[in-house]
Amino acid sequence: MQRQILFKCPRTGMNVEHRIDDERPERLEPADAYVSLRCPACMSLHFVNSTTSKLLGERSAQSVSIPRSA
Repeated sequence: MQRQILFKCPRTGMNVEHRIDDERPERLEPADAYVSLRCPACMSLHFVNSTTSKLLGERSAQSVSIPRSA
């Protein structure tokens, strides 16, 4: 069985869709499990979290404080 991962290439900024094979679909993967994928956008190797589709080293979205006028 295959499933798709969607991630943003850090070199080109393009959204990349990639299919990975699930050897055993009943197996639950840990939240910090990464797979290495060859990126078709830049042809480099990226490490992508198989659960969240985030790249290794990618920062989570940080909240931006908006100054309020008085």
